[in-house]
Amino acid sequence: MGHARIQPGENYPPAKHPEGHYFSWDSGRTLSALQLVTISQGSGFLQFSEARHKVGPGSVFILPPGYWHRYRPDPDIGWIEDWIELRGPTLDAWISKGLLKAGIMQIHPQNPARVWLKEIHRLCLAHAPGFRQTVAGLAMAYLAQVLASSESPKQSEITLQARELLLTGLDVNMVAKKIGMSYLTLYRHFKKTTGLSPKEYALKIRLAQAEDLISGTQMSIKQIAERLGFHSASHLSLEYKKVKGIAPQTKRDARAESGGLKDMFSWRPEAT
Repeated sequence: MGHARIQPGENYPPAKHPEGHYFSWDSGRTLSALQLVTISQGSGFLQFSEARHKVGPGSVFILPPGYWHRYRPDPDIGWIEDWIELRGPTLDAWISKGLLKAGIMQIHPQNPARVWLKEIHRLCLAHAPGFRQTVAGLAMAYLAQVLASSESPKQSEITLQARELLLTGLDVNMVAKKIGMSYLTLYRHFKKTTGLSPKEYALKIRLAQAEDLISGTQMSIKQIAERLGFHSASHLSLEYKKVKGIAPQTKRDARAESGGLKDMFSWRPEAT
C-alpha cells in the first residue's frame, strides 16, 4: 500500500517509488499483481494501450497483472494518490473468468469505503501484530465496494467527458448538447453519481485545483483564475471565500509568513 501527494511541477514518479514498481511515462510498465490506484485530489492522465484518459478526484484505476499502462498527474495541478496491491487465488479466478478487467471507475467522494484507505494506511504504518491479515481483508472489501458502487464504464465515460467540458467554462446546457443528452438527464446523472449538480461538481473541482495552485505555485490569483476558467480574480476570490472562509490571497500571505512559500521554486511552467 502506498500514499503520495504530488505537488505541481514535481517529478513523477517520485524517487521514493517502490523498487520493482518504478516506471517512466515513456516506457510505461506491467505489474505482476493487481493494483488499485485511487485519486482523491488533483487530476492527470491514464493510458491503456492506445486509449488515453483524463482522470480526477474519485477516479480508481483497476490495473490487472500483465496489463501495460502508464499514468501521471497533470504537472500544473499535481494529485494525491493511494495505491493497493493485491494477489491471491481468488483474484486470479476473478481475472481468468473476466470478472475483473482493466478500467477506470468513479467512486463518490463521500463513499464510506474511502475511510478504509486511511485505515489501511494507518495499519501499515503502525505494523502491529497481525496487521497484514487485517489489511488484506480491508483491501478486498474496498475492491468489492469500488466494483459495487462505482459507475459503469459508460457512465464513467459520460462523467469524464462532461467534466472536461465543464472545466473549460462551458455552460451546462452546452455541455449536455455536446455529449448528446438533455440538461435534465445530465443533471440527474451527476446527482446520482457524485451527489452534486454539474455546476456544483465543476466548481468543486476548480476550487480544489485553485487550492493546489495557490499553495504550490507562485502564479498570481489572476493567472490562476484565468487558467481555471473563472471570470476574474475577484470571481475566484468570492467563490473560494464562500467555501474556505478566507480569501485566497490572504491564505497565501499567511502561508508565506509561516514559511510555507519560501524561495524554493526551481520549477516554472513551460512556455506554450
